[in-house]
This record gives sequence, structure tokens and C-alpha cells, in this order.
Amino acid sequence: MDNQVSATLKYALLSDKKMNLIADLVRGKKATEALADLEFLPKKGARTLHKLIKSAVANASAKWLPVDQLVIDRIEVWRWPKIKRIRFTSRSRISHYEKYRCYVKVVLAVK
Repeated sequence: MDNQVSATLKYALLSDKKMNLIADLVRGKKATEALADLEFLPKKGARTLHKLIKSAVANASAKWLPVDQLVIDRIEVWRWPKIKRIRFTSRSRISHYEKYRCYVKVVLAVK
């Protein structure tokens, strides 16, 4: 559609569950309200989503859409492959752990 813009973040250094908790807070809100809410939340996902919504707003202004009328139409969060790492421990042992990644897509629409 002509009145929609989106921004996508790939390989975010955060699990999809943690990102969905933050995304649930701002789904359906106006873009300016969402940016104000996310600015002072003490979560890593809030900082990441703030940057992504800001990027989507910049894409909208590049398409000459009215920024004050933008509403978050959808926020999609997908699980992405884990990165497997090892940590060396005492007595020549190894502990395995995984770092989680996610994809996030923000779609803004003019309402």
C-alpha cells in the first residue's frame, strides 16, 4: 500500500520472547507515543525497538507521509537461529551456552 512504511531489523541480539514483551507494550499506538514510551524503559529490547520505530518514521518522512498521523500497524517478531558458544570452566571442562537472535519488522500506517 502507499500509506504504509516498514523497517526491518535482522539478527537482533535478543531473544524473541524478550522482544515480544516490549512489542506488546506499543502495538497499536501512535508512533510518537510509542517512541516516548520506549525512550525511558530500562530494557535492552526497548532501546532496540525505539531505534527501529525511529527508522520507520524516517522512512515515512522520506515518502512524504504525515509523521504525526502514523500508527503502528504491526510489529512482527520471529525467532532466528541460535549462536552456540562455549565457556571454559575449571578442571579442563567446557560449558555450552546459546545466544538467541530474532528478526523484528515494524509496519507503520497512516490513520
